[in-house]
Amino acid sequence: MSVIDDIKSRLDLAELISETVKLRKSGRTLTGLCPFHAHKNNTPSFAVWPESGNWRCFGQCNEGGDAFKFIMKRDGVDFAEALRILAQRTGVTLTPRGPAEQERDDNLDHLRRLLEDTVIYYHHLLKNAPAAQGAREHLAGRGLTDTAVEMFQLGYALESWEAGLKHFLGKGYAQQDLLDAGLIVVKEDDVKAFDRFRDRLMIPVRDDRGRMAGFQARALKPDAIPKFMNSPQTALFDKGRTLFGLDRSRKPIRDAGAAIVVEGNLDVVAAHQAGFANVVSSQGTALSEHQMRLLKKHARRIILALDADEAGEAATLRGLSVAREALDREAEIRFDPRGLVRTEGRLDADIRVMTLPPGQDPDDVIHRDPEQWQQLVEAAEPVVAYVIRVLTTGRDLDDPKVKTEIAATVLPLIEDVAQPIERDTYRQRLARVLRVDERELAVRRAPPGSRAARRTAPAAVEPPPGGGETSAAAPSEAPAEPGAGRPAGQIVSKLEAYCLGALLRQPELVYKADRELQELGLPKLSTDDFVAVEHQLVFAALGAALEQVDQEPADYARAQLDPSLQPRLAQLLEAEAPPDAGLPVTAGVSAARASETLMTAILRLRKRAIGNFLRELRFLAEDAGEQGDARAEAYQPEISRQAQALAGVDRALARRGKRGDHRPQRLGLR
Repeated sequence: MSVIDDIKSRLDLAELISETVKLRKSGRTLTGLCPFHAHKNNTPSFAVWPESGNWRCFGQCNEGGDAFKFIMKRDGVDFAEALRILAQRTGVTLTPRGPAEQERDDNLDHLRRLLEDTVIYYHHLLKNAPAAQGAREHLAGRGLTDTAVEMFQLGYALESWEAGLKHFLGKGYAQQDLLDAGLIVVKEDDVKAFDRFRDRLMIPVRDDRGRMAGFQARALKPDAIPKFMNSPQTALFDKGRTLFGLDRSRKPIRDAGAAIVVEGNLDVVAAHQAGFANVVSSQGTALSEHQMRLLKKHARRIILALDADEAGEAATLRGLSVAREALDREAEIRFDPRGLVRTEGRLDADIRVMTLPPGQDPDDVIHRDPEQWQQLVEAAEPVVAYVIRVLTTGRDLDDPKVKTEIAATVLPLIEDVAQPIERDTYRQRLARVLRVDERELAVRRAPPGSRAARRTAPAAVEPPPGGGETSAAAPSEAPAEPGAGRPAGQIVSKLEAYCLGALLRQPELVYKADRELQELGLPKLSTDDFVAVEHQLVFAALGAALEQVDQEPADYARAQLDPSLQPRLAQLLEAEAPPDAGLPVTAGVSAARASETLMTAILRLRKRAIGNFLRELRFLAEDAGEQGDARAEAYQPEISRQAQALAGVDRALARRGKRGDHRPQRLGLR
């Protein structure tokens, strides 16, 4: 038994969740108010199945999972931290780190202690040093109070080449420690060392768990270059993987249901001072997908606050990414709508653009009119809608060449939108704005070989295995009802492991599986098809691996996964069809037959996902009916849709047991 399974077997999920949610008994299920979103009424939308170890929100969140997923979502932590929390709770001993890993962790802890001492040093100088008067006046001029300065522990670095170096050497730190933490610079001759930050306002940067990582330093003299200087890349600091203020914003982001990303760190300080605590900063770097994934842990909606003068100009839409490189004074903010749309689809996020008034920064708006800030947040537009508006405002839309230019820019964005209904809606909107027939826009195609072209091209149906072979034996789905016993859950995990292991060994089969599911009118494979959170994380890593071309997918996925998941990845790569679930062993059979066996298993995986959701919906409808809740009837249309989808998968599975080709029917699923 793995450590993960050991923890699950010892854990009382109801007891864990009841510490956060007031649960009431309803048959074999517990219900309550979801802790992850606001409620306009007191209608329970959160259900817990203690026997199967799963939970689900049927309200605004519309997601669920196991104990690990609950801790990750509740506390805003990654899988490794959730594993540590639950291991400690259940008394499970995690495998001790080896000597090399322990030494690395000790070194990182030592550097963090040095940085914490540095925060105290710089903060003391800001509060007390006569030389820091300019820094104090700068903060006062921005309207930042002493409370905000204390909250974020802002500081000041003296205008001296060696003040910091001498101070910390005197406290017993080695010069190499200061270099590793990014606090000093050593010349090429490796003899002369001096302070990296001099005469600058110091802004401590912490990771999402509140641990010190580095600094952003703002110049105080108007002619100083660069205006902003970040800590260099170190073992602790990577500005492309860090969001300033996230350690303080996790709960406010969850409460607000949205994260607002601004450019400047001091804009974040001003926002928090004014009570808008769901604001973070990308620190002047390109907003990376990793940063968006950090935010997506806490809220699906991500709002980018862009300066109207720079990002609102049509010319800047030719650039890439919301970015201003802090070390390049000539750099300008650029906006990459296509990159954002693609990221939005991969993350299942809702990325929007919030345009600030001309010539104003976020802290200008917040200080002058907090209500306007809130209105701007609420008026934030989806990325594609924003681009359509910006490109068409003030243009001569009677000029055919202008129409052609706009369509050529916007249509590739629309083709990259993940959801078909959204794509159609944006195409219709563009047609109305340009006053052209929508069919003229629909015939345009993305460049051959692009992701959009692959998606919109007719799906090729794989021929049945040749050579007289019969179809592979159909894997039998494991029982997965809410409340199913632990043995059934173990078989379900084996079904997941079989499918995931096969996809890891042959990643190209992901595309084949997606084609066949879409021919049935069903969504592509997603993390929702897997119950175990460790399997969800591995599948997400595989999806990211297929988006890049620099490494083999399995190698890339392995590099992306947390070390605590490496043993499970190794097990998955060796997973064969489990005999106790009726899955055939594929060793020694042809590649075509093994592929067909995998497709059958994937269909049964999808059948289980639909079946689970359908049973949960029926339970909620019955429970609502017993309580006299009018929502009992509201569940019926979705129940009908899911029942139709389940019947379609059943028919597809039945046809797989027969030889010959077939035409799948189109069916709906959420």
